[in-house]
Amino acid sequence: MKTSKVSAFQLVFSTVLSLTILSGGTSLWLASQPKLSEYQVRVLENSTATWQTGVGAIFGLLGSKATDLLEAEEEEEEQENTSS
Repeated sequence: MKTSKVSAFQLVFSTVLSLTILSGGTSLWLASQPKLSEYQVRVLENSTATWQTGVGAIFGLLGSKATDLLEAEEEEEEQENTSS
């Protein structure tokens, strides 16, 4: 049996992405209903807020990952320059 190693970033990113898609889908579905009860309006508000927070978190995670990759690339270039 082959085991795969999943990084913490991948686990967090996939969790945030899943919850964001679920919240966005819920918001879209509820928004398309002709009439909502008081409780459905509350669910719509909460799912919309969760979706907006999730989108922000996704951009934050991708931004931090891009920064890490750029820093690692710069370090490699510096090491190549000093060893030459």
